Amino acid sequence: MERMSEVTAGINVEELHPKEKADLVLIKDVKSLHHIGDVISLTQYKTKIGYFEWLLKQKSVSFSLSVEAPDSSLLSISLSSLRCSVAKDDQPIHTTVTTTSTDPGVYRIQCIPSRGIHTVKVQVYDVHLEDTSLVVPFNPYLNDITPVYFVNKLLRCPYGVAIIDDNHVMITEWDSQCVTIIDKERNEVKLLGGEGGSGDVKFSSPRGVAITPDKFILVSDNHRIQKISMDGHRITLAGEEGSGPLQFRYPAGIAISPVTGQIYVADRYNDRIQVLNPDLSFSYFFGSEGSANGQFKSPHGIAIDSQGLVYVTDTYSHRIQMFFPDGNFVGEFGTKGFGPGQLNEPLGIAIDTAATGLVYVSERGNNRISIFTSDGVFLRYFGRKGRGIDQFCNPCQLAISKDGFLYVCDYANCRLVVY
Repeated sequence: MERMSEVTAGINVEELHPKEKADLVLIKDVKSLHHIGDVISLTQYKTKIGYFEWLLKQKSVSFSLSVEAPDSSLLSISLSSLRCSVAKDDQPIHTTVTTTSTDPGVYRIQCIPSRGIHTVKVQVYDVHLEDTSLVVPFNPYLNDITPVYFVNKLLRCPYGVAIIDDNHVMITEWDSQCVTIIDKERNEVKLLGGEGGSGDVKFSSPRGVAITPDKFILVSDNHRIQKISMDGHRITLAGEEGSGPLQFRYPAGIAISPVTGQIYVADRYNDRIQVLNPDLSFSYFFGSEGSANGQFKSPHGIAIDSQGLVYVTDTYSHRIQMFFPDGNFVGEFGTKGFGPGQLNEPLGIAIDTAATGLVYVSERGNNRISIFTSDGVFLRYFGRKGRGIDQFCNPCQLAISKDGFLYVCDYANCRLVVY
């Protein structure tokens, strides 16, 4: 003890106190013991938003939030050390943060937002993490679903719709044989093809439309697929009339897989789905005429979810069929009828991949939009035949924008309806 006193007598205890803050993370997983000695800064952590749901009684939304390390492990801290705020256009929205004993590291955030894109800010201790975004979509559970606005100026039989970005909407007009681009921010309209349109491209009854990742336009025309630039110049033309590879009979819906980048085309009167490579070369097709699993009777619409599952409107079999990316059958939902969960000539289909994962289907025979979960559980429908604000006449293709708006081509009413 005397020797210890001699040793400690020369130590300045104040020098042992830390003078700067450091963000240290203790990794408790035994499998990760090789990380002992690593120092991980909290600024390397990422905020991840998960499951989204509407809380009808509270008239609010709830979503999950977690803080992930670079190795995807979750940071679990007390609520007193976590701060979360939600804002839209820099206007803060009151939030409530809770946790559960069953999901350590996963927090539930509840707030009453408006439609569109919101910014989520997270602070752990005194460190601000990188902001992330929350999309609050069209609410399918409202008792009274009414449009936000209509687009009917110059439109003649709109069939297909695609969203370029939050301010630009692209519409195929079957009767005018053109593609219309609407700039919502500037309130401008640009025509590609048709009478007086820009560029040198020509159409013959255009139907489906999609936007490639490098911002080119794909349009299904009579017996062919055209790839054009945003200013209306043809880049590639693929297809001819027939039933062989890279031959079509009145193709309709087009969808691009977010997983493989391949292009899926509803080859209507060949009763199949034809799959093309990004350069429009042939890859494979699946399906044949019939009512069995994996067979079609005039497929019209295609939508692909974030996992690559393919949803097809099997129009004259009055059902939706689901497939793996390679065309193997997964399941189906819908039967012919007018009641809840039944379908009558489904045409268009869209999936809210940004938020809820819900599936929206337009029904030509019932003049309405039906809503299902991703596994085919019916939720509700809205709309009826007519020309009023909550009515349709032969609704065709659908699209959902990244900021949560639902676009419906109201074909025979010659308008685009936005919810």
